Amino acid sequence: MSNELTVSENSGAAAATGPATDGLAGGVAQSGFASLTVDPARKAEIERIMNEDFDLYERSGLNKEYLALLEAEQFELDADSMPATRPLPADVSRNEMCSSEAGRRLVMDWERAGGFKVHLANVQKTVSKMVSAIGSNRAQRAFMERFDRDVPEGARYAIYGDIAMGDSMYVAPATGDQMAEFGKTPAGKAMLSEWGSRAAENVSVIRARAARMISQMPDDDVPEFLAWVDELPAEIVTSIYRNLTSN
Repeated sequence: MSNELTVSENSGAAAATGPATDGLAGGVAQSGFASLTVDPARKAEIERIMNEDFDLYERSGLNKEYLALLEAEQFELDADSMPATRPLPADVSRNEMCSSEAGRRLVMDWERAGGFKVHLANVQKTVSKMVSAIGSNRAQRAFMERFDRDVPEGARYAIYGDIAMGDSMYVAPATGDQMAEFGKTPAGKAMLSEWGSRAAENVSVIRARAARMISQMPDDDVPEFLAWVDELPAEIVTSIYRNLTSN
């Protein structure tokens, strides 16, 4: 998640430190602000160019590099003040995804189904909304790091694919037994109360999406994914449930 969708400590390589017109300006979009090294000399060089030739500053992409360096400074001073779910640029996300077979398949699927950028933006927006409900920026980063560490790659891409598809499916309302089973967990019980008259439909949507998601995962990845889900705190599970039924 923090490698394929959002900018974080793990997204991208450290900045180059060559001439100001050849360094990050050509590759800043491939680097997360937290991966950059704060470089006062580099910052001063860019500021000199900005003051002497503003057109060159913007034309060469130094404006993006300068912003990234400012963000790196802020991250070093107070990491919790920086957004945890800033979206990766589409080209960077595509490159990250295409580094694996599962990612390449998802990129191709999205290209064929309306365009990679459209689906990526939708997934990034949904993930940001879901993760932002967790709490502080520190808590959000911790969640995404655990997701990257504990959820296998094939399962991660199945999750992204399902988020892109959304909940536009017909489902029969959940039965009484299915509702009772759903309500056995603290998160399920809380959502049944919150959903009220929509509970039967939403429980059915959750069940259908979970089944669809798992059907797209490699068999070997499913146990690890389910173990990760079982360890999630109730407040995170309720955030996920809300977003899975809000499209």
